Amino acid sequence: MPVLPRAGSRFRVRLPAAPLICGNKIPIINRSYPVLTAPKPPLSLLLSILLAAAPCAPDGPGSVLRCSETVTAGGTSVEVIFAPGDADVARQVRGVLPAALQEATRWGALPASVTLAVHATHAELEAATGRAGAPWMRAWARPGKVDLQSPATWTRGFASDAALTQILTHELSHCVLFHAAGPEGTRRIPTWFQEGMASVSAGERHAVADGAALREAGPGRRGDPRRFYGTADRAFRLLLERFGEPRLRSLLHRLGDGIPFASAFEDALGLPVAEFEGDVSRRLDAVAVGG
Repeated sequence: MPVLPRAGSRFRVRLPAAPLICGNKIPIINRSYPVLTAPKPPLSLLLSILLAAAPCAPDGPGSVLRCSETVTAGGTSVEVIFAPGDADVARQVRGVLPAALQEATRWGALPASVTLAVHATHAELEAATGRAGAPWMRAWARPGKVDLQSPATWTRGFASDAALTQILTHELSHCVLFHAAGPEGTRRIPTWFQEGMASVSAGERHAVADGAALREAGPGRRGDPRRFYGTADRAFRLLLERFGEPRLRSLLHRLGDGIPFASAFEDALGLPVAEFEGDVSRRLDAVAVGG
């Protein structure tokens, strides 16, 4: 097999000095030429090729074609599932996932593998999550899985990298909590803690909060989501300011040991959860935050 010259080196060619003429001796001229280096393709092109080559297959008989790509970062493998028409969305998701994973895992670990399913429409998102009648919903988390409505069908028709990072951080933070507490333990965690932790992780800011919403559960989310999420965010921020991040991580560690939330809360923070909720509720009622 011939040995090819390396890029950046030079190779020598022997050329005749003049056209070949019968009977004449042709002198040979030695000339040296550089070996040119082919330009590297841009990263965006490589990502496009990888996504275009993603394995695609129907979910089942008569179902739509779905593609799959796996992104690994921080010890967690995220399988991104999407329709061929959302290849650009999948490429954007790949780009922001490392940052979202880093922020979400500030409180604890994710499972070794997580599935992130991109749904082409809001109707598909509601069908996949079983949560009909939630027009405000853009994503939903379950243990080990995140369902995301394609930003191509959001109100603006797209999402900035910052907005996509924020929503994925929010949902992946839920997965961290679900992984720590387990399915049974998660049901005992107040919704303000679940949503507040996810909101703070994602760096969200909310204008509305009041003490009454803290005392509400699921109906508050559906009835007035701005008020519900704003109150959860405010309560968790007050919790973080009062006790600090290491003690909150300790709380999640206790959940991972199988300790129920109320006991883990009191063990880690030194007061009953009901007492903290009462303090926050009175504080929010007093200042009447927002409208």
